[in-house]
Amino acid sequence: MKCAFCIALFAAGCGGASSDPGLRAMLRVADAQLVPGAMPEEGGGPLVEGLQLLSSIVRPGERARSLQGAAGNRASAVALGLDGDSAYWLIKPGAVDPTTGTLGFKATLSFSPDLPLGPHLLVARGVDAEGRYGRGETRPLQAELEPVTGKLVVSLAWSSDADLDLHVVDPNDVEIWARDASSYRAPPPGTPPDPTAMERAGVLDFDSNSQCLIDGRRRENVIWKATPPSGTYIVRVDTPSLCGLSESRWSVEVRLDGRVVAAAAGVSLPGDADRFTHERGSGVTALVFDVP
Repeated sequence: MKCAFCIALFAAGCGGASSDPGLRAMLRVADAQLVPGAMPEEGGGPLVEGLQLLSSIVRPGERARSLQGAAGNRASAVALGLDGDSAYWLIKPGAVDPTTGTLGFKATLSFSPDLPLGPHLLVARGVDAEGRYGRGETRPLQAELEPVTGKLVVSLAWSSDADLDLHVVDPNDVEIWARDASSYRAPPPGTPPDPTAMERAGVLDFDSNSQCLIDGRRRENVIWKATPPSGTYIVRVDTPSLCGLSESRWSVEVRLDGRVVAAAAGVSLPGDADRFTHERGSGVTALVFDVP
């Protein structure tokens, strides 16, 4: 009867299933009600059909992935979840389609930054007013990191929703970081411009979790698409803010022509946020490497 009670509260707009925002769940659903625990098995409830998801490839930390489908006209709610997750979600279906007699529904999905890489199963079940769940419709998903390619790629990844910054100093003493995201420098006055200079520059792809506006990526890359300058590079990790957390573990990896040539790991603690100005030159040195 507990499930029926939750459905009744949900249908009435009271949001009674849980006040937990669902941050521990691997799947998050916008404008939906969290229900802790495993999704119940089939028990004679309405069917769900026609699940449509643009791609089966998902990224840890990805947001705003659209899902739609249809449920039987007895459905008071549609349950959505990942098989084996710590919770699932209830959404309200829309109006009856006069052509099919089913209730259409749409949902906006997001995935935890901690979503394990590999296969997952998305499950959707219709739920009637008595709390009976229908036979589930499923879609296989594959969690993968977004591929980053280039002749030289320097990557910083970290473990929690903190604001960390990647700083890379190239052999020409040019520092690439959030406020100077490209190593390109305009030629001196009177010097003809090099039309390929911008294409050969190293570029920071993203300033993740800037000012604690959490985006779920927790990863930054400086990428040279063309052959990088030869010489010595310095990689630093700055901690503008831990965003209220006690620590954030980080790792740095350097790939040259797709091969890992250097790596390092460390942890940012509250004192690191106070050590630097968080401008050019800030951060602890993670590693130094050479490009032939």
